[in-house]
Amino acid sequence: MELTDRNYEKIIKNNDKPVLIDFYSPTCGPCQMLRQLIDERLAAYAEGNGVVVATCDISKNRKLADAFKVRSVPFTIAVMPDGKLKYPELGLKNETYYFELIDKLAGKGSFFSRLFT
Repeated sequence: MELTDRNYEKIIKNNDKPVLIDFYSPTCGPCQMLRQLIDERLAAYAEGNGVVVATCDISKNRKLADAFKVRSVPFTIAVMPDGKLKYPELGLKNETYYFELIDKLAGKGSFFSRLFT
C-alpha cells in the first residue's frame, strides 16, 4: 500500500491496526531490495497478522518525510493505533528482522520461536 501526503489520514490516523511504514527513494538500491521483500513476502504476512505495511516515496511526499524527520533511506517506523511511534530503524536489515518486527506489532512471539514450539 502506497502512503502519500494525501492519504495519510485515511491509512494512519483512521486505522485501528499497527502500521509499519517504509520510507524509500526510487534511486536507492537497498530501498528497492526492501520493497521487493515487502511486495513478495512481508505485506501478505503482515496482513495475515493484523498489521498494515505501507511504503512512502520521500521524493513525492515531502510533507510526510519532513513530519517523520526522514533524513536517510531506507527508514522504517511503526505507528501504533494510539498514534505512538515505535521501532524506528535506519538502513536495510535482514529478512528475519522484519518478520520478527511484524510479530511484535501483532503481539505475537517471534516467527522463528513459533516454528519450533
